[in-house]
Amino acid sequence: MLVHELIERLSKLPPNAHVMILDGFNGGGAPRTINLGPVAHSITEADMDRESDCEDIPQGEVVYVVGFGCY
Repeated sequence: MLVHELIERLSKLPPNAHVMILDGFNGGGAPRTINLGPVAHSITEADMDRESDCEDIPQGEVVYVVGFGCY
């Protein structure tokens, strides 16, 4: 994804929305192309329990997820 494509996609979201990146390797691994999102996702109790990035986001709040892995 090119920078202008990401900017265009993100500019359609609410300006105070959370954006989260799908990361299966704790920030490590080879560089990957963003090919997913942004997709709306409501924070669940499991997200809050499992992910430290979600523990301060209220259950039910919508975040927008971008990432990779859908080939």
